[in-house]
Order: sequence, then C-alpha cells, then structure tokens
Amino acid sequence: MQTEYIEKITKGIINLPTLPTVAAQLFELSDDEKSQRNALEQIVSSDPVLTARLLKIINARGESITSIHSAIDKLGFEQAKNISQETFMSKFFELKDSKVDSQKMWEHFNAVSIVARTIALEYEPSLAADAATAGLLHDIGKIILLQYKSNEFEQAIALSKSRSCELYLAEREILGKDHGQTGADLAESWRLPRSIGEVMLYHHDLSRAVINRPLVVIVSFADILCRILEVGDGGNYAQPVFTEELAKELSKWRIDLELSALKPLMLLCINELNKRNLTRYE
Repeated sequence: MQTEYIEKITKGIINLPTLPTVAAQLFELSDDEKSQRNALEQIVSSDPVLTARLLKIINARGESITSIHSAIDKLGFEQAKNISQETFMSKFFELKDSKVDSQKMWEHFNAVSIVARTIALEYEPSLAADAATAGLLHDIGKIILLQYKSNEFEQAIALSKSRSCELYLAEREILGKDHGQTGADLAESWRLPRSIGEVMLYHHDLSRAVINRPLVVIVSFADILCRILEVGDGGNYAQPVFTEELAKELSKWRIDLELSALKPLMLLCINELNKRNLTRYE
C-alpha cells in the first residue's frame, strides 16, 4: 500500500516493487536449522545467482566445494541464509547509471546485518536472526530513492556532505521525507513483520520505537559502529555519534560506550566482518 509521500515523489509513474517468491521464502525461514535446512538448500539450488555466490564465498577460503549441501555445511545454516538474503536483495535492486557507488552502499547494508547479529548474539540472542534481517533491510529506502528519484537523492547526499549533517535530514529537506519512511512503505507493501518496518522508520529516532524497541536499538547501534569502522558507504556524511537515547538503551545491557570498554565488542565485529572481506582492519 503506497503512502501519499510515495505517490508524490514518483508522480504516479511507478509502483513499489513486489516481493519475489524466492525472497519471500528466504525471509520466511526461521532460525531453526533442523526444520529449515532442506528448505534453504532447495531455495538456493533453484537460483543460479545464489548458488554461484555461496560457492564463490566458501571456495575463496581455500575450499574446493561444488555442492550447495556442502557449502551450507561449511558456512553454517545462519550465515548461508544471511548471504542468500543479501545476494538476492542486491540482485533484485540492481542499480545502473548512478553516480552513487551502489557496491559500497550494499557493503554498508551487509556490514550492519553482520554487526547487528553479532551484537544480538552477545546481548539478546533471541533477536539474532531478526537483527541480521533488519540490519540488511534498515536502509533499503535509500535504494528505492536511488532507483526512482536519483537526482534528488544524490542532491541529498551532496547536502549531507557539504553540511556534515545526517542524510535523513537532508532527504527531508529536498524530498519531503526520508529513506526511513520510504523503506517502511516498502515493508508494508511486502507485508514484512511490523518490527522490520519499525527498524527502517525509527533507527534514527529511537524514542518513537514501540513494537520491538530492542531490535531498533541493536540495528541503530550496529549502524553507528559500521560508520565508525568506515565499512561501505551509506551516503551519510554526519559524524557518527551515540545519542543520549541510544546510550540510555544500551546501558540496560551494561554496554559502556567509552572506546576502551567498547574495544572487545568492536574487535569481535571486525572479526566477523573480516570473514566476508568487508573491512580493512586486521
């Protein structure tokens, strides 16, 4: 269901894309490997792009794997599922003729997914699977804007850079609303869980999150950590800072935001990112 905003910025010439069957199947997979392993194997095997991506990643580690069954064994169910989701989304939203480095943008999405899952496993394990998905999709509104309102979106990025301000504020000034609202409209159109839409909508404004506040907190925290680590490029040129609201929420998990206290968690995140060749850190 389109909002007035989407109808306004697109001037009635486009509709939000529908969620393809393969993507729907991937997002519906639970975190239960015993019941979902065969389903994942069947989904990946039916798509040559997903198959090629999994085999490329595992063989880049020095393996010599030719079957999806063995690749999932080596990667582990959860990582194989996350890679498949990332791969399908980047394929589905393939961007052309843009001044924005879409590869760097997807690297940011993927990194936030990995870091959000890592944080959740440490502090709220029951949210690990949701955190990975929400992290991957948190900024998907940027891709919609880049696809259909590329000139205005590029202007917003330029404004964020010139003012060193948050990108979502620049988007509101130029487009009327931001990528969070656009992503939430897409989530509604795709009938994704409301908690995922809430992450898209409020990862820059935690005070308004009510459906699954801890999930929004985890993704917001992951987003900032990835910006500090300079993993990928989401087009946001504001200085990454921890807001008082975020610090207050993280204190409930006894997370101290002093750099020395954060170092063990950041090293853990870097280790996970290195497994996917997403950081320049050793």
